Amino acid sequence: MANRILFITSGMNRGGAETQLLKVAMFLRDKKYQIKIISLTSTNEFDIDYDKEKIPVVFLKPWKTNFYSNLKTLYSITKDYKPNVVIAFMFISIIFARLLKLVFRFKLISSIRTSVLPRKWYIPFKLTNGLDDEIIYNSIASKIDFETKKLINKGGKVIHNCISIPETEDLINVKSISFVWVCIAHFRWNKDYKTLFQAIERMKGLNFRVDIVGGIDKKYSSWANQFIEQADIGAHVRILGFRADAQHFLKQSNAFVLSSFSEGMPNALLEAMAHEKPVVVTDIDCNRLIVQSVKCGFLAEKQNAEDLAIKMKAIMEMTEAKRSLLGQNGRIYIEENFSEGVVLDHWLSTIKSLATA
Repeated sequence: MANRILFITSGMNRGGAETQLLKVAMFLRDKKYQIKIISLTSTNEFDIDYDKEKIPVVFLKPWKTNFYSNLKTLYSITKDYKPNVVIAFMFISIIFARLLKLVFRFKLISSIRTSVLPRKWYIPFKLTNGLDDEIIYNSIASKIDFETKKLINKGGKVIHNCISIPETEDLINVKSISFVWVCIAHFRWNKDYKTLFQAIERMKGLNFRVDIVGGIDKKYSSWANQFIEQADIGAHVRILGFRADAQHFLKQSNAFVLSSFSEGMPNALLEAMAHEKPVVVTDIDCNRLIVQSVKCGFLAEKQNAEDLAIKMKAIMEMTEAKRSLLGQNGRIYIEENFSEGVVLDHWLSTIKSLATA
């Protein structure tokens, strides 16, 4: 059986792509595949004993001082491990995997997790185009965007993110004095917290709170605290930082909000829908395809605080029955398209077809 799988990722950040990678890796491990992961950086934000879980991870050293030794490590691991299939998550990983494929005989699955190709990777990505055996997108929006712009030579398939769906009896119909919004997102370059805070500022006279769950470093923390103080919105915002129990805050909320500059396929949005929460998200490709077709909430114009505030107010002013209908629409869609069983089986069939080709 051709069962050695090598994952290559840019780092073990606690983000949507890396979370999906781990879910796929653990699923394949349980199917008796041998698993190894190469992290192109030393970043590790997961509290996991990888060796104990039988998914060993090799972390490369800082590239600025270890460029040649990292290249040697990449080469030697691939040579010794002899993977049948390499799965590359993120653009830099795809580029490295394509270069390795020039030397070694393996099947390559390149997984594209966003519709935006960063400018710094554009030339090497285009120059190595065509070396993939399979392209997997996590959203229709990304597939359309890459193929329309001719960033990929061959057609690919969409395999959605897999989402853990709570049992119906675990869902909570929240009834509180204040309307509670939840935003689950790290403070990172693609999240537009400035617009969210400005929207909150425009809603100061209303009875609501926004709980923000996500990692935040000192730079962002200083900026956020200063903005909140100057806008006088401290009574409406709780910055909770990273929480392992993020779903607890999802369950205790009335609705979900996310303001972004760009997204791949935001897991937090999908999880909110699985919890039957009405949503307000930025009108960008991946969000638009879901919200417009599913009718699970509203889209707000990108970087438009006034529009975001209007859409949040509209959710708050709805009857409970109307919010419940939006939430139910979202959950049904997740159950049909993003359940772990369905998604992971798609990954397995793709790997099997490549490994035996």
